Amino acid sequence: MIATPRRHPDEVDTGGDSPLAQALWQTLTSEPGVSVALLDEVGTVLFANDETKRIFFEHAPEEIVGKRLSELGFPKPWIDERLGLFQRMKAEGHPLLLRTVWQGHQQFSWMRMIPAEEGDGGPRFLVITRRIPAGREAEHLLASERAVVESDVIRLGELDTLSPRELEVLALLGQGLSIKEIAKTLHRSVKTIERHRGSIGTKLQLSKGLVIADLAREAGLLMNDAARKRV
Repeated sequence: MIATPRRHPDEVDTGGDSPLAQALWQTLTSEPGVSVALLDEVGTVLFANDETKRIFFEHAPEEIVGKRLSELGFPKPWIDERLGLFQRMKAEGHPLLLRTVWQGHQQFSWMRMIPAEEGDGGPRFLVITRRIPAGREAEHLLASERAVVESDVIRLGELDTLSPRELEVLALLGQGLSIKEIAKTLHRSVKTIERHRGSIGTKLQLSKGLVIADLAREAGLLMNDAARKRV
């Protein structure tokens, strides 16, 4: 049985769960780099740990528990997509894994519905999110047999100054391709790709190719991210 979170991890009502279950919940909600949030089906935040603020908010509000996603400044397409996924889980009864790029970082969100109990007022949705850069772990998740949903929207943060073509080049740099390999992949000349890389460095105020490649890996961009709706 999953604990029923309230406003703070120390106020979790385990409903008679064992000390082990309580300890597991405390460990999960205090793990660095892991956002843990619980929402109802209309997008009201019922619980959120401190990492949720760090990962999802550029300027974190004082309080997010008890507020709807729309009150917290999230874009409507982003909200509608997540509420739609809640309804999908409600209809199908299966958890989902959502991949998105938020503030220029690749994120994976494990989403699971907690069915309503008698007098509980409706189902709740547990969302556990981690930032995972390009690499083996991300590749494993994308290739897994679980239902992986690619977000239709993207928030690029400082990368928003880049053109769609520059995002494609950055994505391929993050995957470890050389300039020559990128030129072949995109059916462009080496000089054209070098010009795109130079433009990326200028816009992001980065001068070294290795620094650009490191940023690209952190962003975890895929080629098709360039065509997603920017919010």
